[in-house]
This record gives sequence, structure tokens and C-alpha cells, in this order.
Amino acid sequence: MSQSPDRHRRPTRSLYVALALVPLIGVGTLAACDATKASASQGQPVKVGLGSASGTATVQAGDRLRVSADGGVLTEVTVTDPRGRQLVGGLSGNGTEWTSRAKAEPDTKYSVLARTKNPQGDTGEAKESLTTGKVAKRNRARLTPAPHGDVVGLTEPITLVFAFPVTERAAVERRLKVITDRPTEGSWDWSSTKGGKDEIAWRPKDAWAPGTKVTLRAELNGVDSGGGRFFTKDYGLSFTIGRSGAVKADLDAGAYTTPGLGLTPALWQGPGG
Repeated sequence: MSQSPDRHRRPTRSLYVALALVPLIGVGTLAACDATKASASQGQPVKVGLGSASGTATVQAGDRLRVSADGGVLTEVTVTDPRGRQLVGGLSGNGTEWTSRAKAEPDTKYSVLARTKNPQGDTGEAKESLTTGKVAKRNRARLTPAPHGDVVGLTEPITLVFAFPVTERAAVERRLKVITDRPTEGSWDWSSTKGGKDEIAWRPKDAWAPGTKVTLRAELNGVDSGGGRFFTKDYGLSFTIGRSGAVKADLDAGAYTTPGLGLTPALWQGPGG
């Protein structure tokens, strides 16, 4: 029985090409399916909004700043002013809002960095900024004992006299800091001047130690002193405590005792002197 001559004929080139394409088409289809699944698993980015805790879009001086998340939650929020100081705050229980604990300062640009997460678990980051409104009413402070760098006496207090009444005294006092180059115990005390103006003074428990270097930092910018009257600047002074104290009279010796100089003759000793 004779065999057909076509039985042992080699496959044509076009058949090889067709067979070679079969697995490639399958791989391409699977890859496309995987890409579709990956795209479907990614949700929409979380939208971050800024405003005041009272619900208004504009943040006025004295308002608390609020950062909100739409379509997800906030995982971390950092708010800083132009000097790099952070505005402290906290997240709500469900993570959709962050509210500052401290009040916003007037006419200040705040930079906001918010990290977010959507329901699909995708994380994101948003950078925003806002500038708070200016204030209509201001308060001012006058500092004593001396201009920057002067030498003062052993019993001289640090005093701030305010141009307008201060009803938010605790808020003001929290922004005052006395720094010395040697341990010095003291405290703040509120009172009124003869002219009726509010003042606060820091006095050492004992007399200043001679030669002590003292610095006052009064970071009052943005603090509401009461009734919506804000401070719009920081204050500070530095001075050195003198190495001499008060001059004391020594009547028996007929002279004065001057610290650092000892006994010096009295210029006036009274009748018969």
C-alpha cells in the first residue's frame, strides 16, 4: 500500500509563526487582566480641606485651625508658622479631622502637611497653606528694667506694663520665660500701676546673684490679651546683674560701705561731723 507523499511534508513557515504566537497572546491577555485588577484596587485620593474649628473657610486671629479629610482619614498632620514653630493639635476619634489646641496667630501664613489613607489602604500626602486674617484691636507691652545688654541692680524685677487691660492673664503668662545662666528661683506676680495699667513682674526669691546674665523671652505674638485685643509681636530683653549692691551707711565708722570699694568717707556726717 502506497503512502501519500503529503504525510511527511514539513510544516510550512506560516504554521510555525502561528504556533509561536499562541502562547504570547495568552500572556498578553493575562497581563492586561492583572493591570485591570490593580487599577480597580486603587481608590480615589483623599481630599484635604482647611478652615477654622467654627466651620468657616476663613481663619481669623484667635480661631483654632481645622484640617479635614474627605474620602478617607488623616494619619498625621503638621502645621508650622514661618519661624518653624508647630501649631499643636490632635486628631478626632474617627481620624477625619485635626484641630489645633492653640489659637492661630494674626496675619500669619501656616504651612500644612497632611498624610492620608483611603478605604483601599492607599496612602497619600497633601501640602497646603493658608494665611490668617489681620486684627483690628492690638495690645502692646513695655519692658523694664533696661534696654538690651545693660547692667542692673541686685533687686531689680523684670516687669511688663501693658497698654490695655489683660483679662487672659494665664494665656499671657504661659508665653513668658526667664532664662538665667545660673539657677535662680523666682515667680510672676500681677498688679496694677499707679496709672491703672495692668503689669506683671518676675522677682527672684532672693536677691539676684551678682554677675548673673538674664534673658526674658516674651513670645506674645498672636496671643489674645482679652476681648479680641491681640499682641502682634514678640518681646525680649537681656541684661547682666551688677556686681555691687546698695550703698550702706556705717554711722559708727563715719563712712559708707560701698560693695567693691569698702569704706569710703562720708560726704556729710551731720551736725558736728
